[in-house]
Amino acid sequence: MGALVIFSLGVLMVLQVSGALGTQMRYAGARSQLAVLVGERLDSLSALPVTSLTAGTTVDTLTAEGLDFERTVIITPLTAVLARIEVSLIPVGGAGPSHSATSYASAPW
Repeated sequence: MGALVIFSLGVLMVLQVSGALGTQMRYAGARSQLAVLVGERLDSLSALPVTSLTAGTTVDTLTAEGLDFERTVIITPLTAVLARIEVSLIPVGGAGPSHSATSYASAPW
């Protein structure tokens, strides 16, 4: 009887660990997708002339790996020929990974 209890506890622990590993694998996939999405948005904005960038903040929502994320893009003019671009993806509801990055766009000197 004691061996059956110990075996059952071992099975329950393995099931618990496998559930946590599944969540971690899902989050790892989401982190990879977030890095790509942030990089693509930064590249597309950095490629634009500084004069065509509109200063301010834009917010939208997107989905990666079945999780909803809020994307925030902040464009801050630093000088007449330089602007900072910040992109961040934060999970809606607080559960899940997040990612952010900053780049700069400049006009030809």
